[in-house]
Amino acid sequence: MIFFSFFALASSFWALQYFRQTFEFEVPIKVNYTHIPAGIVLSDNPPDKITLYVQDRGGAYLNYLFKQRKQLLSIYLDLGNISPNKTSFPIDQAALRNLISGKLFATTQLKSFSPDKIEINYSPLAQKKAPVTINGTISPAPGYLFTDSIRIEPEQIIAYGNKAALDSLRKIQTVPLDYNNIDKDWAISTDLQAPEGIHLSVDKVKISAMVEEYTEKTFELPVVCYNLPPNRNVRFFPSTVDLIVRVGLNKYAQLMKSNFEIAVNYKDLTVKKTANCSLTLTHKPPEVKNYRIVPNMVEFLIEQKSN
Repeated sequence: MIFFSFFALASSFWALQYFRQTFEFEVPIKVNYTHIPAGIVLSDNPPDKITLYVQDRGGAYLNYLFKQRKQLLSIYLDLGNISPNKTSFPIDQAALRNLISGKLFATTQLKSFSPDKIEINYSPLAQKKAPVTINGTISPAPGYLFTDSIRIEPEQIIAYGNKAALDSLRKIQTVPLDYNNIDKDWAISTDLQAPEGIHLSVDKVKISAMVEEYTEKTFELPVVCYNLPPNRNVRFFPSTVDLIVRVGLNKYAQLMKSNFEIAVNYKDLTVKKTANCSLTLTHKPPEVKNYRIVPNMVEFLIEQKSN
């Protein structure tokens, strides 16, 4: 035990003395590419690693080994300034040296590195504007309604890809969403689903809705007939129906009977094989989204006027 104790102590002194010497060694450093414009595609695979040839003491070498194992040694190359009018973007030795030097210890001397410059080759992609649609359900809580349409910002985005892929693209969907029982003004930021081979100008959109409690209001309205010839008359049974609308509490007093109209088209009546027709709400305020017509179908009789 005494022998092994002295042997371990001697080995420690030897290792301490050894690692105080200066060495030349290799250090690999990871290369990350950031802010790649959506409108381009890289033509080849740029290097993801640069090998550094450096000089420093053995203690620094051990520290670099630790950083390498923890994946802490990396540089970031910003490609945001790539010109769409060109096909290559060179990164020279001086630019790389500045980035690399900031990752080394002050005592480390950078002898050289390989590769000592990087050429980013790329080509532009075709582009197309596409609307964003919601994939899933978004609904208010019982007793509440959306005071306006659900808003998507931006409503349209630019998709980049080859022409064949873009020709079949009709819309861009969000990731699956499931939001129910919303009882107050609501907003989220959500990711988009890019079809394979398609790049998007933005990765996320904002979806929002304004919510308020609602009540119902009933109006008795006559049934109107459009495009009626001068020598014809149409009678409806019943001649008036009830329109029941859902409206937010703050808009209740503003809704008037004159804001609505229920009508049918005479041309539609002439082609019917039965004496029944469905009713359509042909005029309403934009804030009215939910309504019922009772009854929603009436009988009709076409009469010829006498001279």
